Amino acid sequence: MRTTTARGAALLLATLLVTPCAACAGTARTADARDVVRDFYDAVDAGDGARACALLTPGVVETVEEDEGVACAEALVDGDLADLLRSRAPATDAQVTRAGGEAQVRTALDTVFLTASGTSWLVSAASCDPRPPRPYDCDLEAA
Repeated sequence: MRTTTARGAALLLATLLVTPCAACAGTARTADARDVVRDFYDAVDAGDGARACALLTPGVVETVEEDEGVACAEALVDGDLADLLRSRAPATDAQVTRAGGEAQVRTALDTVFLTASGTSWLVSAASCDPRPPRPYDCDLEAA
């Protein structure tokens, strides 16, 4: 009986120690999504198309290149799409909603969708406007 109680106490202690760490990991992932959106728009604003494209899902990169007729890095720093993205550059405040491997970051000027990729996030859609009850209308997304 005593062994069971000792095991139970050890299990409870381990659970209490691990639970806050699990919560921290979730919070860190949410903050990471916000940081990726900020990094993406900072790269677009700085004219660093290669860095901006590296933060996109492969499907978005492919669609950008097909739609714009130039390399992704060029499309995100020069032309109509680049101008549109610069106009949506996020404000400092952003609300993040996360559901499993997907996240939504809302700023005053934009809604951005992200997909988990390994230990980081990639932008799967940006420059999005809500159209209730229909899906968002996004200027930057995979086909």
